[in-house]
Amino acid sequence: MNVALILAGGTDYRFQMSVPKQFVNVFNRPVIVYTLEAFQKHKDIDAIMVACLDGWQEMVNAYAKQFNIDKLKWVVKGGNDGQASARIGILALKEVCQNDDVIVLHDSIRPFVSEDIITDSIRVCRLHGMGVAAVRTMDTIMRTSDGVTGTESISRYSIVRIQTPQAYRMDRLFEIHQKAVEAGIVGEVDTNSVASKLGEPVHFSKGSDLNLKINTVEDVEMFKALYRMRREPMKNEF
Repeated sequence: MNVALILAGGTDYRFQMSVPKQFVNVFNRPVIVYTLEAFQKHKDIDAIMVACLDGWQEMVNAYAKQFNIDKLKWVVKGGNDGQASARIGILALKEVCQNDDVIVLHDSIRPFVSEDIITDSIRVCRLHGMGVAAVRTMDTIMRTSDGVTGTESISRYSIVRIQTPQAYRMDRLFEIHQKAVEAGIVGEVDTNSVASKLGEPVHFSKGSDLNLKINTVEDVEMFKALYRMRREPMKNEF
């Protein structure tokens, strides 16, 4: 079984809109619905769980009914950060999943995740026990301590940008989060960060620059533009 665990527990005071970013309406649908639909439509995803911002659980269930997300089986209260939300979801899934089931963790605010990216995360996970979406950076990277001045150039060829989905076998995922508790590792943004803190090798799967994460109001506008491009392909001018 392949289960999508959608992480929707966060709030961001820097996001200057009246609702949390995962629930912002874009063309009459909340961002989280676009994300849920990507996993609903994927033939290899059997079920969906949402680790949700407290107070929004019933709204997520209502969205699922409204937009025919019938793979949504569970909605649980999320935590204060990505690690905490993931752990809550994992503990709940441990009761219904087998050790070799694949859990695909994904940010609710990455609504443009493609079928290929989801497929590849599962494929790499089946081979290596995990498949973490990653992309090469084309920008020059510098280390800074104050955000104003740079102290060291870092080769872009030794850097990747980590995204979601992040797929793990159930047994390995549970073990990583249990070890983190024992080691006092808390407050991490995602499971990949937890794994690397524990010294685990991280196996990369396919990512994309179009796998947009909505962090700012500007990102909402970018999402709208990309969505229009998908719905209205450029006409041949020749």
